[in-house]
Amino acid sequence: MPRLRFALVIFMLGILVTLSPAILLAQTMYISRDEVKMTEEKSPTSKVVETLRRGTQVRVIEKSDRHFKVQTPSGKTGWVFKFTLSNQKAGGGGSDLLSVVTGDTRIAAREAGTGGSIRGLKETSERYATTKHVDQAAKDAVQRMEDRVIPRDELLKFQREGSVGEFSGETP
Repeated sequence: MPRLRFALVIFMLGILVTLSPAILLAQTMYISRDEVKMTEEKSPTSKVVETLRRGTQVRVIEKSDRHFKVQTPSGKTGWVFKFTLSNQKAGGGGSDLLSVVTGDTRIAAREAGTGGSIRGLKETSERYATTKHVDQAAKDAVQRMEDRVIPRDELLKFQREGSVGEFSGETP
């Protein structure tokens, strides 16, 4: 009986030692952008396993340069670009071209209200335009630019050709 207990303890220690790197590496993070593609391989052109929404909790199970292998709450695993993850749960939806390209989703608190996007120019832009006596035609032109939505395939083509975002470091 003591031998069996000893063997069981050794077996359990072996399992613990084997699993400890994965347990120590596992880190909870959150998807920080809308429509993040989780792919089978460490490439943005790899087969998409799942499209993740902003705020989705994932568990990091492996890190490799610019990509992290993650596991979703449903148990699916795949690779995401590391700049699409955050240690803190992201707020509401929405995205813009600059944040997608640069990975910077921070905005000033005074710009965070939804009213600015409904009324037209953001508060600080409106204040600047008023101070500089910018005419309405120019304000309308800026509003048309802000309203432009870039289709995902156009954005990916731009990123791939410019070697930016998820494609940085890859040759076009």
